[in-house]
Amino acid sequence: MSSGTVEATSHLIGELILCAVVMTAAVLLIIYCLGFSFSFSISEDPCIFEIIDIAHVDDEKPYTMNYDSRVSLWYNPRPPPEDAGDAAMKEFWKRLGVHTTEPDRTRYYVKNDMYPTFFKNGQKVEARILTMEAHEFIQTHHTGTQYMTGTGSQWCPNGRIIIDFANGTFRPGDVVRVEIRDTRTGALISADTYTA
Repeated sequence: MSSGTVEATSHLIGELILCAVVMTAAVLLIIYCLGFSFSFSISEDPCIFEIIDIAHVDDEKPYTMNYDSRVSLWYNPRPPPEDAGDAAMKEFWKRLGVHTTEPDRTRYYVKNDMYPTFFKNGQKVEARILTMEAHEFIQTHHTGTQYMTGTGSQWCPNGRIIIDFANGTFRPGDVVRVEIRDTRTGALISADTYTA
């Protein structure tokens, strides 16, 4: 095969790829401009239970830095404001008819039906927490944590839970993620990320 034949084939393939890209872009532009609606939604992690603080100082000796790693979680009853996030992207998805499902923020969650998993800088934290109920937590064989606080057997809007991890688990600047799942199905109920 001569080099002239190879060049002609490459040129033809290049033109075909360019045509395919231009046609795809044109179809997407038409869909956007005409505002066609599709029945799919963006899969975003629901964020009902938020990390609102990670304390690094000793709770018995104020102002003493011991990297105490006390994580405060809050049941946020208010949805995020409409203008939160990238407004241009939200408008783009809205024009395409894509919507997100807002979780129910009035529901009372049974604490013993949920368990958290924590991550630090993308790595799973070695802490075994089998429930979100403080009373039941005391009776479990837990590792990597010291105690949990929180009243009642249900987590209701505005409720708070504090989990005290082993000292040094989290340090300032660590990116901490919590995923709270259903103990029966393993389904994700809520996820949040916070910088310590």
